[in-house]
Amino acid sequence: MCGVPTSASLDKEHNNQNDNKMKLNCRSFFCRGLLAAIVLLACSSAASAQYLRTSYFMDVAQYRLQLNPAMAPVKGFVHLPGIGHVNAAMRSNSLGLEDVVDIIKNKDDADYFASDRFVNNLKDDNRALANAGTDVLTVGWWQSPKSFWTIGMSVKVDGDMNVQRGMFSFLRDVRGLQAVDYSNYVRDLGQHELNVNAYSEIAVGYTRRFSDRFSAGLRVKGLLGLGNARLKINKAVVKTNLEGVDPNIDWSNPTPEQLMYASGTSSIEVDARLESSMEGLEYETNSQGYIDDVDFSTKHMGIAGIGAGFDIGVAGQVIDGLTLSAALVDVGFIKWSKGATTVAQSNTEVQTFDSSNPSDVGQFYGIMGTSKALNLDLLRLNIDETAAKSRTTHLNSSLVLGADYSFMEDKLSVGVLYTNYFSRITNESELTISVNYKPSNLVGLTASYSPILCGGKSFGLGIKLGPLFVGTDYMFTGMKTKCCNALFSLSIPLGRRQEN
Repeated sequence: MCGVPTSASLDKEHNNQNDNKMKLNCRSFFCRGLLAAIVLLACSSAASAQYLRTSYFMDVAQYRLQLNPAMAPVKGFVHLPGIGHVNAAMRSNSLGLEDVVDIIKNKDDADYFASDRFVNNLKDDNRALANAGTDVLTVGWWQSPKSFWTIGMSVKVDGDMNVQRGMFSFLRDVRGLQAVDYSNYVRDLGQHELNVNAYSEIAVGYTRRFSDRFSAGLRVKGLLGLGNARLKINKAVVKTNLEGVDPNIDWSNPTPEQLMYASGTSSIEVDARLESSMEGLEYETNSQGYIDDVDFSTKHMGIAGIGAGFDIGVAGQVIDGLTLSAALVDVGFIKWSKGATTVAQSNTEVQTFDSSNPSDVGQFYGIMGTSKALNLDLLRLNIDETAAKSRTTHLNSSLVLGADYSFMEDKLSVGVLYTNYFSRITNESELTISVNYKPSNLVGLTASYSPILCGGKSFGLGIKLGPLFVGTDYMFTGMKTKCCNALFSLSIPLGRRQEN
């Protein structure tokens, strides 16, 4: 016990760490503040961007234009702010909605990882995607029987993340949920990534009917970047050579007596990089120069980047009743300004903590005594003033391929839609099979089934009653749902109806 800190000093360090935790719990990890500022619309993740696949084969719905600019609706429309078009989506390959929300919030008291159900659902690489969008104002009209135009402005938010199993194993270790030999402990937390992107889109679209059987469409977009952040953890390894430590110690609430007999050393090795671009976003640092807090001022929020993009699509009836279609959507980029960009990197050198030093014990406790999936104390991100420069990010694009066959004088149709979503972390494909019924020009009904994502455990529905439309590709079945999305819209009809 020579050189071991006293009970009083440990109590002081313990209280200091609790004060720091309370501060971080209020405005913890940077994504919490960033998401609160720019993800005003988000629900949490899906693999089809801000679009609804279920409505793709409904010619009475305007929303198929978003997946293919060649698929013009039969009637013009106006979308007003707030009610014109609102959608949100979530998807994960392993985690339920409740789990994703807990991880994003980084709550100190979160205990989702303590559940055997949660652990059994984990994969080696756990992914989640989130997006949402709304029209500020959009107008679409038929200029002639062969020409359809759209002009509109919308706001879109998307995000994705991956967290490897090693991170949750570490959290279970430090909470004393499994016995650990701290005399020779090595835990590789794995590689992780988090992306958040928010922007406003000003778009002009044109659909041209070249004949009764073939049409093509193009939508050109100007992009105004509101905020973007990317955290990439390439390496995170915790090692200890400690004697006198209880194998089931709960580092979130250890007693001074439990730490009194600890002796030895430990090391934390991290390689991580944070890039963010957003007006009004500021990072606060501690005495060691590491980011320990984030602040956001709505007064200084503004345009942090500009860019451009496009959608392009074609649709053609190859034989009577059978229509094939294809499109590329959200192909584009945003260049973020240097003045709005912050770059921070972790100290990649091994940091050693000696249990004979009360200060080192306090720092080590800050790293081990956490319930956060992403821990600022562990990352030790240091702002690099010389690295800040303009940066370019690309939109999450989608490939769309469709085929549908109609009969009963076009009142009933069966469609198959393939989509591939290219996110920053992964590419995800889905196949959607739908049955569509249109008893009149004012009413449209569709039911869909998507067998690839979410294990084929969810069905979709779409209902159009006059100007009102509601739909989902994945029905929400509770907070344990791994996939869900929804779209709501109330449109104002515009102009005369144009038959296909």
